[in-house]
Amino acid sequence: MSADIHTLTGAYALHALSESERAAFEEHLAECAACRKEVAEMQETAARLGSAVATEPPESLRRDVLAAIRRVRQLPPEDTNVTPLRGRRWPLRATSLVAAAAAIAAIVLGAQVIQLSEDATEAEQRLADIGSRYGAVAEMISAPDTKIMAATAGDMRATVVVSPRHGKVAFLPKQVPEPGEGKTYQLWLIGRDGAHSAGLLPDRDTPVVADTIRGANVLGVTVEPEGGSKQPTTQPVMTLALNS
Repeated sequence: MSADIHTLTGAYALHALSESERAAFEEHLAECAACRKEVAEMQETAARLGSAVATEPPESLRRDVLAAIRRVRQLPPEDTNVTPLRGRRWPLRATSLVAAAAAIAAIVLGAQVIQLSEDATEAEQRLADIGSRYGAVAEMISAPDTKIMAATAGDMRATVVVSPRHGKVAFLPKQVPEPGEGKTYQLWLIGRDGAHSAGLLPDRDTPVVADTIRGANVLGVTVEPEGGSKQPTTQPVMTLALNS
């Protein structure tokens, strides 16, 4: 058992402790209000994500999106609008968002993120990495106005989180086919004035968080040349109405 038993809230909630570790942690849990709060918040996050229902976009939405892309010359990508999640480090005990982030990772990836074979140091490092990837999403989910949606298009599956309070939208890939050699997936926020880049999908399991744009009510995903494009060059492989 780690000397800092407080760091095991995520592993406990994800059922990733051995029987002896779980028994010892439950004894600690009975006396630690902070850890009880972290575990409860992570379980609440898991319940909200689990309630997201996958929906196929109506054909009318697809037509409107394609029309908007063709109609207006698009703006170039603005790097300042995208939050790179890998670069952020979240202290294990600074906030309960790390616990919520672990729940998000487990649900989105469909697997346990902390394995029983890991020692305490490895588990803490894994939780820190999860916090850096999913911490911003956990912060969004904590807002009362946040909307969580599941999107499915062909073989692509993802969870989309929209937070008007934070002014952000997050795309959490769950199942993403290879885009092809020399290609990448690019996200777009689409409205009447056209499509605005919301960033590139760095890999098939890292979320992308972008600032929302006034009037943009559709999130689209296209396959673009490596490095991205200033405007969509292909038809969207996925679209999702953000105000549905």
